[in-house]
Amino acid sequence: MDAVDDLGDAIAATRNFLTPVRAGLWLRLAILALFVGGLGTGFPSAPTGDVGPAAEQAPGPGAEAIPEEAILAAVVAVGFLLLLWLGYALVAAVMEFVLIESLRSETVRVRRYSNANVGRGIRLFGFRVALIAIAALVGATPVVASILGLGGIDGTTGVVGLAALFAVAVYLAYAVINRFTSEFVAPIMLLEERGVLSAWRRFWPTVRANWLEYVVYLVLVWIIQAAVGIAVSILMLIAGIIVAIPFIVIAVLLFALGDVGAILAAVVVLTGILAFVLAALLIQVPVVSYFKYYALLLLGDTNADLDLIPDQRAAIRADGGELSEPDWDDSSRPPETDDRGDDEDDWTADYGWVDDDEEIDDWEDAGWGDAEDRDGRDDRDNRDDRDGRNDRENHEDDDRGW
Repeated sequence: MDAVDDLGDAIAATRNFLTPVRAGLWLRLAILALFVGGLGTGFPSAPTGDVGPAAEQAPGPGAEAIPEEAILAAVVAVGFLLLLWLGYALVAAVMEFVLIESLRSETVRVRRYSNANVGRGIRLFGFRVALIAIAALVGATPVVASILGLGGIDGTTGVVGLAALFAVAVYLAYAVINRFTSEFVAPIMLLEERGVLSAWRRFWPTVRANWLEYVVYLVLVWIIQAAVGIAVSILMLIAGIIVAIPFIVIAVLLFALGDVGAILAAVVVLTGILAFVLAALLIQVPVVSYFKYYALLLLGDTNADLDLIPDQRAAIRADGGELSEPDWDDSSRPPETDDRGDDEDDWTADYGWVDDDEEIDDWEDAGWGDAEDRDGRDDRDNRDDRDGRNDRENHEDDDRGW
């Protein structure tokens, strides 16, 4: 079954992409992880409270002004957080395509891929917001109506429980649609330059024809995510302790210096927080890459026309997951760079190296004989050229009077 086999292939694809470790590539992927899978995209929670009774019980004149100010402050806070979330969700939608294109090309070009996918990101953002609004409206309305007894609904415990179960079912449907949109529909949008609904129509026959594969995919993904989530939490805890110790020590020493030291200590603490966030995002990089590769592999296996990573798939399955590299010796090895894969990958074309066997074959095909004859002829040619050059140089020296 492809959904099971692709679990191992996704590990190989992720390993080949992320190794050898290149700082520039990992840092750019950490930025993508911040938006695609690092911190989530849920609605911010709004502060609530029973303001009405407080207004009635507050004594003295002018007591009604306090709850009005509190309500205004709460509305402003909620509006500000909502705007922040909308901006974050918009950038996250664009970064979804940046990550797909990065895994597809095995290069990470954040600015270039962002500029090329702004339109797709806006369409994906609009679909996500509409999906959240519909799910919230459909799922929350029965619960609120049963609790408040609206519309003639009896607000008993059983009715509220049934409404809550219905809300859970709506949430599960939302989670499946949202995941399929991000993992399968978005790649189709990128591959065939479609909108969200058009890509869903393109993807739906594949789901119907391979429904068991995608059911197994959902089950495995949720199980693996739960297990990986625990492991990632432990790693983040360890990373937090390692990162925090030096910053805390420095901050305490600076704080003891007085007012200026307190300001410097605050800067050190802020730097430590940013360092922890960076460490957490770097931990997320292989996780986010793995799940995205898993989805792309399954999509291509269930529909070859929708395969975005045919080269990676062929390399993985041809040699057991190890990408082959040219057999260079130390004298001809390409220079080490921090971003191998970000520029041209064809080292032969860039540096002019050729394979010795191919060169020998070319000589033999041209009728120059075997390799030994060629080597002897090269030695004679070089010797003749050298002798002739020496004679010319000596003659020139004599003419100049040396």
